[in-house]
Amino acid sequence: MNLYSKKQTWKLALVALALLIVGAILWYSSSIAHKVQKEERQKVKLWSEAIRKKAALIHVTNEAFKELAEQERKKVKLWVKATKEMQKDLKDYSFALSIIQNNKSIPLILTDKNNKPITKANLEVENEDSLFVLINKWKKENLPIEITFSGNNLQRIYYTNSKKYFELQDRRNELIEAFNNDLVKNTAMVPVVFIKEPSEEMIATNLKEVDIDKEGGIKKLVQKMSLENKPIKVKLSEKNLGKVYFQESLTLKQLRYFPVVMLVAIGVFLIVAYFLFSTFRRAEQNQVWVGMAKETAHQLGTPLSSLMAWVELLRMQGVEETSLQEMDKDIRRLVTVSDRFSKIGSETKLIEVNFYESVQQSVAYLQTRVSKKISFNFECEDKRIRSNLNLPLFEWVIENLTKNAVDAMGGVGVLKYKIKKEGKTIVLDISDTGKGITSSKLKTVFEPGFTTKKRGWGLGLSLAKRIIEEHHNGKISVLKSSDKGTTFRIELKSI
Repeated sequence: MNLYSKKQTWKLALVALALLIVGAILWYSSSIAHKVQKEERQKVKLWSEAIRKKAALIHVTNEAFKELAEQERKKVKLWVKATKEMQKDLKDYSFALSIIQNNKSIPLILTDKNNKPITKANLEVENEDSLFVLINKWKKENLPIEITFSGNNLQRIYYTNSKKYFELQDRRNELIEAFNNDLVKNTAMVPVVFIKEPSEEMIATNLKEVDIDKEGGIKKLVQKMSLENKPIKVKLSEKNLGKVYFQESLTLKQLRYFPVVMLVAIGVFLIVAYFLFSTFRRAEQNQVWVGMAKETAHQLGTPLSSLMAWVELLRMQGVEETSLQEMDKDIRRLVTVSDRFSKIGSETKLIEVNFYESVQQSVAYLQTRVSKKISFNFECEDKRIRSNLNLPLFEWVIENLTKNAVDAMGGVGVLKYKIKKEGKTIVLDISDTGKGITSSKLKTVFEPGFTTKKRGWGLGLSLAKRIIEEHHNGKISVLKSSDKGTTFRIELKSI
């Protein structure tokens, strides 16, 4: 099996395999990303539920503290009532005295109508100025309780909540703060914003203010998040509702783009590697070609010298001159072929020649050696066109194209050589009336190994391309091809 001739098929197969691999990678990464997305949405739901419970906990705790504060105020009022009882003329003050003495937790200060301290309870402060500071502070916390005695004697009770009350309050704040640290400020979670409706007040978020400012504020951030994911509704209480807006985490975004980045990196690496290996391969091919060509020229040298000597010997022996002349032509032909091979890989010397005459001269040798049923036509707008050519190599190109055309026509048809000048470019079109080249092979006709014959190495067109492009700085291409024939075009610089 000739693998090289099936190169295009192998290329298509490899491209299909590569696309299959890429599709599999993208599908697999997409499925993983989808799973991660579902897990993140579940996290947001759990976070929302935790926030809802937090809100419920805070509500219950606040109600409890209100109730505790009210109970302590009632204790103060009871203390006030007991104090009033102590100022009455009673036989037994034990009950009122027990109430006063049992107040060991609520700090309070009794003042006259001018707010001058009279007495205090559960305080270690002795300085009167310090008492005034406490009075001003406490009256902002709790409304003072007024006591009216006979004779319009007015006194006031200033008090604060008990030490136990503040300890419980501090403990509550610590728990809430810990809750926030675990849930709201956890940067490893999905970016979320909890909005209270309809006031659109932000209840909680795990984003920093810097991140929110970058997005243009809460409103713009929420709008952006709502476009990415449908918000989750949370019922805070009977009258209060909230919505949790969220977006994909940085990890998920990186996971989505990772396969693309990976494939691009692999693609760039493969492209660079391909060009490097192609360069090395072409360099290796050039060395092989040059080596084979020079070795061929070397191998032809010895028998050619011998043949020349034999012809001279036959001439001296009186052999018919007509036969010897034909032998001379073939020997000169072999010398030309040997000269062509020796020039492959060497520095090419170009000389100024008449282009039309060079083409005719190149065709002349083959014209007498092919089928008489092939018609050779020449068409030239200006037969004085000149160009710089290496005649042995250029003739090789024309002969290769001519031989291919003759084989494509099966020995019967018309071979046309049309020469014209376009600006500073000489254009030579070589057209035949053969079977043509299939469209699937047009891109590979100049590659080594391409041939439509059962026999042959497929090097003729590849050599022609090398000679025209590398030795003459020109171009060679298939202008058109169909079942009615093929046209090759050669473009060279004119003088």
